Amino acid sequence: MTALAAAAIVGGTGFAAAAHSAYTVRGTTHIAKADADLELGPGRFDVDTLAGPGSFSGTITLPPVPVTRSLPGIGKVSGTIRLGPGHAEGSPAGGFSASATWPVRLSDVRVNGVPYDVGDDCGPAEPLTTELTSEDFAAGRGGRLESTYAIGAFANCGAATPLINGVVSGPGNTLVLDLTPAG
Repeated sequence: MTALAAAAIVGGTGFAAAAHSAYTVRGTTHIAKADADLELGPGRFDVDTLAGPGSFSGTITLPPVPVTRSLPGIGKVSGTIRLGPGHAEGSPAGGFSASATWPVRLSDVRVNGVPYDVGDDCGPAEPLTTELTSEDFAAGRGGRLESTYAIGAFANCGAATPLINGVVSGPGNTLVLDLTPAG
């Protein structure tokens, strides 16, 4: 019996067979308000596809991203952004569409080289939500996922909260993720 036939039989009983696949993720995000481009990855996207309903859920894991920017009137500001792990759910049918939520944390902030304590929970009050789409994605081959998203207001960053919100929070940010099969 083929895997597809087994999935159809199991799917007909109200249960859907799942297939697991993994992709290497590399990409970029552009933070509009700060006019900053951040390189993402390499990371991993683990996907469980349900054969019956043609849907999937998965986890996108990316390494921390170091960021350094010069801000007028302040100087050189650096920090580390942790994006995720993100949880995605959607459909690979007819391309790819998914809704993904990403917790975000900012740490290791330095202003002109001097450490600035933002605490352990500095990040947007709500996780980011991205609507990832692709017209060329194919299961087993991968493809490019794209999204435009908003970054909500940061909280729990101590005295730096207004500054971070003034430089980072807002709409019009973009995300591009290139997925290739993991080896």
